[in-house]
Amino acid sequence: MLMLASCTSGGSGAEAANPCGISPSSEEAALVREVLGAEDFATKTYGDTNLLVGKMERALPTIPQRESFYTNACGYSTDGEQSKAGVTFLAGWSLRTSTLPSFPKDVSYELNGARGVARNSGSMLLVPCDMPGELNAQSQKVWLTADTTYSFSPSRPDVDQATRDQRMTLAYLMTRRVTEALGCENKPLAKPPVVRPLPTP
Repeated sequence: MLMLASCTSGGSGAEAANPCGISPSSEEAALVREVLGAEDFATKTYGDTNLLVGKMERALPTIPQRESFYTNACGYSTDGEQSKAGVTFLAGWSLRTSTLPSFPKDVSYELNGARGVARNSGSMLLVPCDMPGELNAQSQKVWLTADTTYSFSPSRPDVDQATRDQRMTLAYLMTRRVTEALGCENKPLAKPPVVRPLPTP
């Protein structure tokens, strides 16, 4: 499903029904415009929020038989005559014993108890999410994992620290929407994002 960003402002109910349904006046929309470098963008969804939650709930018991699970949530894109840009959000689970893959120029973060890493092509956030009911025990063994990937044509030069911080803030705010939809009882991302990179080892 593809829609213009200006069509996503149908009130809180409409926004909640779509993982990427953000109001044009929201902080998330402002960050999307900044990271994509465009005033107008289209929203792509891979199903509504209930579908995403259902996939996540069904996948959780399959960990640790499988080390991780990811599913496309939604994304934003621009398609100009001279350039194209896009950001895609994925949500999933990974074992808490898993380590974040490390690459040169990666920047690590700690955000209100969540762990993050930002790189040129995207960012990843690992969040403790205490699921309600019968999924609670299993959720204690995994991270809620949010992957954000960026694509640009033509390609852009290496990003600076301010851009990494912007991308991590956007990942935090979009992942918060997933934690609210899942009903994480510990409300891990309820606080405003305080994005500070960790010192380089």
